[in-house]
Amino acid sequence: MRALVLGAILLALAGEAVAAPPEEAIISLDRYTSPRGKSLAITFGSQLRQIYDRVYHCRPWLEVQKGGLGFTHPVGVPGDDRFLNIWVWVDQQMTPEFGALSPARRASAMFSRHGVDLLRHLAADAGLFADPTLHGYSVILTWIKPSAGGGGEAQKSETLGVFADKAAVRGFLARRIGAREFVGRATIVAFDGKERLGRLPLEIWEDNFATTFKLKDYQPENKNLRC
Repeated sequence: MRALVLGAILLALAGEAVAAPPEEAIISLDRYTSPRGKSLAITFGSQLRQIYDRVYHCRPWLEVQKGGLGFTHPVGVPGDDRFLNIWVWVDQQMTPEFGALSPARRASAMFSRHGVDLLRHLAADAGLFADPTLHGYSVILTWIKPSAGGGGEAQKSETLGVFADKAAVRGFLARRIGAREFVGRATIVAFDGKERLGRLPLEIWEDNFATTFKLKDYQPENKNLRC
């Protein structure tokens, strides 16, 4: 049931991939429908802005989307579990090698390169992690699908969403549990355009792109972040 509901959420998001400034990317307080979500947003508002700033300045190839950062709850799922969620558009040059991969391998490559790095950003704050009203973390990645057709074919996007509870995320990042166990404990939803795919056999491997790649002549505006 949870996977179906999360899939519906991603289906709605997948058609709206546009870059957003912080006041639009961070979910506004009036959009929260429960005291728990609103309380988290009020208590940890500065942390949300810090996450946005770090991604914006230090990961310029990622664009946080409108309403893509905040404490979300899957609509229709019993209870009020809240995930600290980030949804980004991945801006990258598509290569023939990437296009030749299967959908599962493309999703695995994207999550290994960008998703794990984003989970580290989300889970870095000890106070937020310790809050009992936060259930887990979620990362949504969207990118242009490599086109196999001619120049007139409309480009579609591919979307991957990974949702996991706090213990699974922290255990994986600290290497207390392996990638396979983490994947087994996570909820994974994927889309080809607006067509929902089944649960992909996601793999995660080491990829240090986020911490080693530098754009030529790029300098972050905020020097205090120490990217």
